[in-house]
Amino acid sequence: MIVLGLALTALLGWLSLPHRLNLGLVSGLALGFLAASFGLSVELFVFSVVGLPLNAVLAITPWIVFAVWSTMRGRPMPSIQVTAGAVLALGVTSIVMALWLPMERSMTLNSQSWDAWAIWLFKAKAFYLDGNISDYLSRSVEFIGQPGYPLLTPLYSTWLYEWSDTLADHGAKLTSPLYFLATIGASWWIIGRLAGPTTAGITASLVALTPMVQRTAFDWAGYADTALSAYFVVAAGFLVLWIRDAEIIDLAAGSLAATAAAWTKNEGQVFLAIFMAIAVATLVSRRRGTVSWVWVLAPPTLLIGTWFAVRATHGVEAAGFVPGAGFDLGLFTTAAGTMASKALSPNGFALAFPLFLATCSIAMVGRVSLARWAPSTLVLAHIAAALLAYSTGRNEISWWLETSADRVLAQIAPLAIVAAAAVLAPWLETAFDDGASATIEPSTEKIGPASRIRRNKHNRDSR
Repeated sequence: MIVLGLALTALLGWLSLPHRLNLGLVSGLALGFLAASFGLSVELFVFSVVGLPLNAVLAITPWIVFAVWSTMRGRPMPSIQVTAGAVLALGVTSIVMALWLPMERSMTLNSQSWDAWAIWLFKAKAFYLDGNISDYLSRSVEFIGQPGYPLLTPLYSTWLYEWSDTLADHGAKLTSPLYFLATIGASWWIIGRLAGPTTAGITASLVALTPMVQRTAFDWAGYADTALSAYFVVAAGFLVLWIRDAEIIDLAAGSLAATAAAWTKNEGQVFLAIFMAIAVATLVSRRRGTVSWVWVLAPPTLLIGTWFAVRATHGVEAAGFVPGAGFDLGLFTTAAGTMASKALSPNGFALAFPLFLATCSIAMVGRVSLARWAPSTLVLAHIAAALLAYSTGRNEISWWLETSADRVLAQIAPLAIVAAAAVLAPWLETAFDDGASATIEPSTEKIGPASRIRRNKHNRDSR
């Protein structure tokens, strides 16, 4: 039943997404899983707030109804294009999964995966047994599982438990690799719109092959960390697409994904703040209307604001930090050195961060547009926030870095790869993706010193 629940999440999510996104099979299931797992967790949260039972069938029913209605309206069959990049991405993903699946039930419980069990799945069990979230929050002083953390992965796991009518821990572990696959699929689709299929395949393959991202998803059972990676990629990708194309659907999708990131981990709340700052600056500079402002402000205000209120009602504090409070320069330099060493290690992150730093340099020399800088800005903000947290002295620094630095970098590594691809997209689309169809024409986006390249016909057709 758990596998069926996971499959329904991806399928119904895909069928419920707007037709205008023109999603294929892989990208549809990836983005569908992210949308529906977020949506189901929010539904259970609302159920608990208004006093309804945490019922899996009640939560999935609107998705079934909307998917059927959407399909009956004439949703076109998915278009499946076979490209070298797509084959490469699919092959790499298949190899990774084949290596991991035999080890799934023997996943070790080490200092890294302990958080996954104690913080995320413990909440899911409590919510399932209590039938609400209030009872757990009311007796939060009895637990050490960070009750103030966001609730996406615990509540989605609760939905799976309710769906299968059992505390199926091993089944819930499957969410971690599925978020990993969704990250790959989202990277593929986003870069496919920015550049083309071959560039997208290379990008997705780099994400799939990053060792620490794999380890977080498979070995450490990083439920929330891996989910966070996926929502980072989707939010940043749609932000770039909205700045470029001015399509309200891209802004709405980006805002919802950024809100989902904040609903997943505290680190996502920093990401959401930077996302909103970029979006608001763009709205002001372009004098956008009320609808755009509503899509930027409403999702995080309604969901995260309600969670803050519920948490405050039960006297539960967030396990966060105040930027700059208790700042220690020595701790900062120690953390920066450790983070840099880990980020540039080929055994940990392969090409993710060296490629990211290289493309940042290229972007400054080539005067790449501010739109394509947006994902890079979000990556840098995430790392800066982590360094500020490490500099507060809340924990012994060596232990803290050893047990969390790799995971913090793994959260942002997929976006670092996507950010690099976004910067390089104008050149890569002419080099790999049907360069004959790329058009050279006047543009407000200055790509390089000698030419200004607009997206090719493939990208126009995919909107």
